[in-house]
Amino acid sequence: MKPSPPPITLRDEGHVVEALLLFLKQLTAHARWVFAALLLLYAVSGIHTIQPQQTALVRRLGRLQPHLHQPGLLVGLPRPFDEVLLFETGKDTSLPLDAWALVGTKIGDPDKQIEPTNEELIQQLNTRDVEGAKYPTYEHTTLNPLDHGYTLTLDTNVIQGQFNLRYRIDDPFRYTIAGDRIEHLLAKLSYRALTAQLASRRIDASLTDDRRDVATEATKQVQTEASRLHLGVRITGLDIRALSPPAQVLAAFEEVTNARQFAKTMFENARQYDAETRTKFEGEAASILFRAEGYATGLVESAKGEASAFTSLLGNYRLNPQLVSQRLLRETLDGVMGQVSSRTLLPMQQARPTVILEPAPEFAR
Repeated sequence: MKPSPPPITLRDEGHVVEALLLFLKQLTAHARWVFAALLLLYAVSGIHTIQPQQTALVRRLGRLQPHLHQPGLLVGLPRPFDEVLLFETGKDTSLPLDAWALVGTKIGDPDKQIEPTNEELIQQLNTRDVEGAKYPTYEHTTLNPLDHGYTLTLDTNVIQGQFNLRYRIDDPFRYTIAGDRIEHLLAKLSYRALTAQLASRRIDASLTDDRRDVATEATKQVQTEASRLHLGVRITGLDIRALSPPAQVLAAFEEVTNARQFAKTMFENARQYDAETRTKFEGEAASILFRAEGYATGLVESAKGEASAFTSLLGNYRLNPQLVSQRLLRETLDGVMGQVSSRTLLPMQQARPTVILEPAPEFAR
């Protein structure tokens, strides 16, 4: 075991100070000025400028001071006595979360044959070398839980995505004493919150209607845990950059989504056509009904008038039939002769007494 060095006594420190004084005494005048300038520069190096949207803490002799310095001039001791820690408290810090990113490219139907091109068909005909059917090959046809991140939904579907956590340093003192791996801890808290939110929803809802709710609720959960752990940060948002099923089944999901969107579009078109057609024909029906009611009312009133006239005429006829008959005959002849433009009477030598009447042009058919 190595013996520990003897402690420095007051006599030893006095020798050190005496040696330093002797060294300064032996310097020339120019060297003394240079030495004084260096000491001044060293002392001035403890002055720092804190920019807007920044705050600072000072670690003095290895101990963090609780006083928070605002933007402006900070006068302290030079290193290694003071260490100034600057914090961007006026703007958000972005933390990308890519552990659940999609792996590989979108995989289509592996049982669907690859159709040869025209050049390949011509080459096969020229060389008479007919090849068998070709099928597509893909990389990363499966997910490895040790290498590829993902989570499960309520209906036991696998889902992946990329996210972005935005936070702002709210308490620099707590942020500093919390450790050097705060971003790693925030990432773990974010993935745990996202797992809880996605596991409580079906995959269709997470990809469409509940997408915003997933981000909002996960943000609240991360903020609750960060406050409980006294991390000194305020979570301002969690952005979903990408959220989808794995690439291995993405093509099938897109087909289902497209079919659902097509059905929704057809339903909306049918409903719009129904509304337009219903409005059009309801208007036409109302117009026809209005005209029919008007015609019926006129016809009824006319019939009532004719019936009243006939009833009156019938009473007169019963009192004096001959007079009423002559009057009706005369009125009829007057009405007919008023529509005649010419009259021709054939002589009795050629035919029986006959009158030929030619109607006026406005009454001719």
